[in-house]
Amino acid sequence: MTGSDRRSGVSVSWRRTTGVVLTVAAWVVAAWVIWLSVQRGRELQRTDPEIFLGAAPLVGRNFRDGWDWRFGISLIGAGALAAGLVIGCWSGRWTALRLRWVVASTAVGAMAFAVLLALTDGADGLLYGADHDTEYLANLPALPAAGEFLRTFVERLPDYSVHARGHPPGFLLVLIALDAVGIGGAWTTALLSVLATGAVAAGMLVVVHAVAGPEWVRRAAPFLVVSPYLIWMVTSADAVYSALGVGGTALLAVAARRPRPAAAGLGLAGGLCLGALLFGTYLGAVLLIVPAAVLADSLLRRNPGVLAAAGGAVAGAAVVTLAFLAAGFWWFDGMDATREQYLLGSAQFRTWGYFGYANLAAALIAIGPAVFAGLLRLRDRRIWLLAGAGLVAVAVSHLSQYTKAEVERIWLLFYPFIAVAAASLFVVRGPAAPIGATGDDAAVRRHRGAAWVAVQASCTIVLQAALVSKW
Repeated sequence: MTGSDRRSGVSVSWRRTTGVVLTVAAWVVAAWVIWLSVQRGRELQRTDPEIFLGAAPLVGRNFRDGWDWRFGISLIGAGALAAGLVIGCWSGRWTALRLRWVVASTAVGAMAFAVLLALTDGADGLLYGADHDTEYLANLPALPAAGEFLRTFVERLPDYSVHARGHPPGFLLVLIALDAVGIGGAWTTALLSVLATGAVAAGMLVVVHAVAGPEWVRRAAPFLVVSPYLIWMVTSADAVYSALGVGGTALLAVAARRPRPAAAGLGLAGGLCLGALLFGTYLGAVLLIVPAAVLADSLLRRNPGVLAAAGGAVAGAAVVTLAFLAAGFWWFDGMDATREQYLLGSAQFRTWGYFGYANLAAALIAIGPAVFAGLLRLRDRRIWLLAGAGLVAVAVSHLSQYTKAEVERIWLLFYPFIAVAAASLFVVRGPAAPIGATGDDAAVRRHRGAAWVAVQASCTIVLQAALVSKW
């Protein structure tokens, strides 16, 4: 062996050792942040019950103690669904599916898994987050006609429920419209969240395909079915907002790779989705970091339709904004009024000294151990584009200090983009090979990934069995 070979071997060994040390350190820090947030949060719940947690760092339905171990027969169904997915990944049958069936199966699987989790508490598990008096539906009996509602929304904001005060009027308009045609109510609202859950999963795979190709679609798909953040999907309007954000991003990602006429049309549709998102949640402005990153990457790659897609997106978002303005609602006025209401509510009791790290602990729980492990292993620049943009969006929202607690639900906008990092768990160190390949190396890839899918699903089911969530 030459001196150069010895130095090369030492260098590789040093890099591996350093990588192991950093990985172990990251897991230790993550575990410590979660443990600290639980211990300190329990103390705060006793001394300052106005922080309204109950399951620190998460929010429980009972603000004194949101943990309640219980067993629902639907958890067996969730376990069976997860087991089938694990077996499919282990055997390679999942990777043998046609891509369209992977997308369809992921969407249906995510909806089914999330519904089965919610049914742990029976029908109440699906409806509590829709018909509670803090939610949107509680406002409908006292709302004026849609036009007057928009014109007076800001001045009448203190009269509305907590969730209506915390968001633009867009989702309430949807509920008004559904009620006007006779199909409103709690079950319809819950159905919107269920359908949005499937749309998020399918849309994310479209984004992954456009950015990184079909092999990464197959690797990412299982984790979009069984990750813990699905606990909060079917019980919250934030699932609808997440679907708008993912859908808008997917349309722009596809548009940037199309010829200009088609790119402009798809970009317009994407802009309409993202514009609608802005009038569903003010946090939608932060999510724009993700589609902006996708378009910037497309520009660097000189994709043919990127400028047309961006122009169409701006036009689509402008159409939505101008429509609301013409109806009497200006986004910045609404945001200022909501900020004022936020500071008068429970936020005044939620100190940054605790939530500065408790938010991060809640996010770690929501994404689950497989996604965290995937982030530590991820080396593919294309998937990092999505996961990194999602992480930047989380950081911006967190550092704004306008999201203290409840981030397991509030950050549903961002979690799916981060979750695709778990796809790296289907990749062993060394040269990449198609996930559907044969041979010992392919088996190692499948088995490692399947094991992590099992871990992720198990953690999600256990968390649902222990936590009685507010949503």
